[in-house]
Amino acid sequence: MNSIALNIAPVQEVEAGHALFPATACQVRYWHEQKASPKASALNIAFRLQLSGPLTAASIEQVLGELVARHEILRTGFLMTGAGLRQQVWSRAPFRLEVVDLRGLDEQAALAEAQRVGQEQARTPFELSSASFFRAVWLPRSATQGELQLTFHSLVMDGWSFAILVRELVEGLAALHAGHDPDYADVDLHHGDYALWKGEFLASGAIDRARVHWRQELKGFSRFDVKGDRPRPPERRFQGVIRSILLPGEMSERLIAAAKAQGVTLFSVAAAGLAMSLQKTTGQPKVAMGTQMSVRDQQELEGVIGPLINTVILRLDVTQGSTLADVTAQCGAKLSDAIEHLHLPFEEMMEMAGEVSVMNRPPLCSVNFALQQSFVGMGDEVRRQDFAATTSPSFNAGALYDLNFFMVRRPEGWRISCEGDTDLYDIETIDRYLANWREVLETAEVAPQRALEQAAAGNDTAQVAGGVGVSGFMSRAELEAKAHNIVRFNDEGSQTPIIVLNNIAVLYELAKQVGEERPIVDVPMVPKTPQPNFPLRAFEDLAADAVRLIRLIQPKGPYILMGYCVLGAMALEAAHQLRREGETVELVVLTDSWCPGYRETMPWYDRLLRKLQVRMDDIPRDFRLARRGEMSMIAFLQQFRTVRWLRLTQLAVKFGFLKNDSANNMIDDNLWYGRNIGYLREQQVRYRPKSYDGNVQIFRSGQVLKGRLFAHDMGWGEVVSGKLVVTEVPGMHNQMFRAAGAAVMGKQLLERFVETTHHRQESALEES
Repeated sequence: MNSIALNIAPVQEVEAGHALFPATACQVRYWHEQKASPKASALNIAFRLQLSGPLTAASIEQVLGELVARHEILRTGFLMTGAGLRQQVWSRAPFRLEVVDLRGLDEQAALAEAQRVGQEQARTPFELSSASFFRAVWLPRSATQGELQLTFHSLVMDGWSFAILVRELVEGLAALHAGHDPDYADVDLHHGDYALWKGEFLASGAIDRARVHWRQELKGFSRFDVKGDRPRPPERRFQGVIRSILLPGEMSERLIAAAKAQGVTLFSVAAAGLAMSLQKTTGQPKVAMGTQMSVRDQQELEGVIGPLINTVILRLDVTQGSTLADVTAQCGAKLSDAIEHLHLPFEEMMEMAGEVSVMNRPPLCSVNFALQQSFVGMGDEVRRQDFAATTSPSFNAGALYDLNFFMVRRPEGWRISCEGDTDLYDIETIDRYLANWREVLETAEVAPQRALEQAAAGNDTAQVAGGVGVSGFMSRAELEAKAHNIVRFNDEGSQTPIIVLNNIAVLYELAKQVGEERPIVDVPMVPKTPQPNFPLRAFEDLAADAVRLIRLIQPKGPYILMGYCVLGAMALEAAHQLRREGETVELVVLTDSWCPGYRETMPWYDRLLRKLQVRMDDIPRDFRLARRGEMSMIAFLQQFRTVRWLRLTQLAVKFGFLKNDSANNMIDDNLWYGRNIGYLREQQVRYRPKSYDGNVQIFRSGQVLKGRLFAHDMGWGEVVSGKLVVTEVPGMHNQMFRAAGAAVMGKQLLERFVETTHHRQESALEES
């Protein structure tokens, strides 16, 4: 039986109504590249989904049509205007699902036909005049099984966005079958909104530091090319082939363990191995490769469909005698810097590198590397009721790079692959490059922990306090330093100590208020020097550092834990971990600490309103601080975008209107603090505390605003099911531990301690 192609929806005219939004820098580049090579399909992104469930073409088309209506980018065209490229969002755009019926074909014939159609879809370019840049083909094999092929242009899609669409597709199919509306999250922001914000963001001076970093990083840049089997043709045809090797399970586990042992991600190990293999091939000591990073570092952007990615450059020195561990450490540091400065558009990097656009080679990077945990972003399968979707390897749409290496986790294991430009390389050459990469990765070792600790400390004779494990936030040597830098008050007291996870607070006054019998242990958790290369770690892992220190201070419970600002959430997470280990935590004290997720899960308009209210309160407060000399007037003025744009403070200092007093105030001293505590905040944004049924005390500074957007319990009421008491403390956030605030805090803590003592005595009587 031959396959039958069906169009189940007629093509209709696009409605005249539309809205125009600016295009992002990467969209402008993609548009020009497509215009220069209109017959090229290399900018296509072709996905394959294996669907199961009670499926019909009509239901799939209906749900996909709803997604087109739901997400503006799926009904967006592009228009070149006198002001530049614009995204043209149509009020409604036609959607047609093509159907290629594979039912009745034997398995081999069905697979061959699916491959033929998939390759055709991947290799068919989009017209730049299209009303949308999305198409779909459904290939049913039975009433409950089939393959859905979805093809997008890079103008409108990235991998993260596809993961969102897969989840919503399966949710929509299940809801339609059950006869109710799908449980979709609200779409607060569309890609056009993001493009407007991005333009303002780039013009604000917010990435000036990133520009300084990349200008230095790209200084003296020269292209890194891997010589081909043939000369580069005068015009690119984007002809590519993908070759792959499946890594054995044991090897994959060893690579992951090696990454963990060095405090880096698997990406760094894999990229370092690739760099070493390419250095052996080319003989060049400096290897440069591109890689793509998501710029969704704000929670508001996590649900936006569209290309929110940027390409960054990794330049690695692979010198004679370098080991994989050496290059991995270097790669981890480079990657950390790239993440910190990832918002500088690739197009600006090209200018900094002095790149002259040449149409017969990839811009700036001939070699690219990517690592992907999962194609659907949440595991290998998405399931809702009777419906499920899994991804299959995509068909090749064309070679964007001379050599594009990637590593993907599949159900059968980690697979390393290379897409090579066949106008330059023979298939045998591409296979050899893959084999060389694997050969280097096989040298990965899980270095003895002691050696790693000594390397991190830079001291072959480092002595590490017993019981302190490998850290997520700090090195082993740093943990040891923390153990030696702990400050103790009322050290002779016999009562349960208060262990405070701290950053800049002073606890002397509080120690006086709680009395000599109550020890206070001040644990400084934030490094006092700028840390440029923090590894990426979950907030729970950072709290594990705190638990190790707490165990050094007090090996057994009961515990009383206290955390200031962002470290309040860490204190609660540490309490969770200690309780899971069988310990008793009598009280957790949260000092001016907002519950993670409280602000982040607000609707975007509430978040914006809240920020405005905070800003309106901060400006007069900071002005008063500047007038009193507690804050630099320059630092106060630099908060304003216009001042930064026009460099007014520099002019004022030059002409004597302002004194450059940064050396005489806290600003310079706190540069380390802003950088390092900022890292903790970035990780906390992704953390959601679990329900806690213990006793919690909140101290809330008088500075905190009141009203609908500023919960009295600072958002903790939804988390804490035990006894929760909120006490307001006079003074601003950084003044809470002064005498007046310490008096209020001390009185309240003494009352809570009496409660915990009575509770402990009652529990002891019940047990006896």
